[in-house]
Amino acid sequence: MSDSSSAPPFGAFERSLAFRYLRARRQQGGVALISIIAFTGIMLAVTALIVIMSVMNGFRETLLSRILGVSGHVYVDVRGQTPKDVNTFITRVRATKGVTHVAQMIDGQALASVEGGGASGVYVRGIREADLKSLTIVSQQMAPGSSLDAFDDPEDPKILIGSRLAAQLGVTEGDIVTILSPNGSATPLGMVPRRRAFTVAGLFTVGAVEFDAALVFMPLNQAQLLFGRGDSVDKLELRIEKPTQPLPIKLALRNILPPDVFISDWKDQNQALVTALIVEQTMMRVVLLILVAITAMNIITGLVMLVKNKGRDIAILRTMGATRGAVLRIFFLSGASIGVLGTIAGLILGTLMCLNIGAIQAGLEFVTRTQIFNPEVYSLSR
Repeated sequence: MSDSSSAPPFGAFERSLAFRYLRARRQQGGVALISIIAFTGIMLAVTALIVIMSVMNGFRETLLSRILGVSGHVYVDVRGQTPKDVNTFITRVRATKGVTHVAQMIDGQALASVEGGGASGVYVRGIREADLKSLTIVSQQMAPGSSLDAFDDPEDPKILIGSRLAAQLGVTEGDIVTILSPNGSATPLGMVPRRRAFTVAGLFTVGAVEFDAALVFMPLNQAQLLFGRGDSVDKLELRIEKPTQPLPIKLALRNILPPDVFISDWKDQNQALVTALIVEQTMMRVVLLILVAITAMNIITGLVMLVKNKGRDIAILRTMGATRGAVLRIFFLSGASIGVLGTIAGLILGTLMCLNIGAIQAGLEFVTRTQIFNPEVYSLSR
């Protein structure tokens, strides 16, 4: 080994020594234990990184996709506007770059009841059949037997309800549901609530509890009658090319619509949720920084203890002609090997956990006898 000083960097000599130091030996069990502890720490840290990032990013993306899939991206309040003005607004809005779809809509709260006593508060959304069919997250997630054909038929008024709401009321396709509106009609006896019976055209499931348990889609003309809107509508619901960036569209609409028309977006409608997601993202960054720091400390601690244990070997190597750089590279290779192998093992373990997250959740719930992911709390079914 006397010519080690002329050996190329990271050559066979340095690699063989680095890997030899990592192998378990009976008389140097402490070195092997240090390597195992460092390897295990890195593997668990990488596994935690992958699982936490996957679950939290998946939760965020799924929740936003449900909200943006069912609800609009930008809203134009047209209450009090004449049908002629509304049509003018629609023409201008459709010509705006970045707007992909415009729908007239009526929203209102009501009471849904069935014969036999079942009742529940609902959120009614009046919409045209063509616009409802364009909501693929609803129209393509309908239960077997559901249909939107002749949804706008005034002779046979129909509604589309969420699967959780249907289970609560105990109804299915073809059953009759009575919708009671708090906006009453004036009679000699005072204000009388409006009520109308509808046939359930179908059930939908989007995976978000707030929609599946309370949302009712109704033909626009029937919603106008039920809520006493006449020929008017409440708002224009816009879908845009970049749902997460609604501000440029709002600014463009502000330039082409009258100043008394109120414009909002989905972030304004879900301010509490948006704030919670921002806080969650911030805390995620902090957690990830801590995990990275723990991983780095594992490698550093292992290398320091390895160098301490190999002080005599280092002296012999230096005496035989090994340079400082060669010794440094030997221990660098040892630490890098632990880091790379631990990262690969953590990547495999984390990926396997993510692919089987449902089974892991079911197992933990069985052991702890608790519901880890409550749909009523997290708004998602899974």
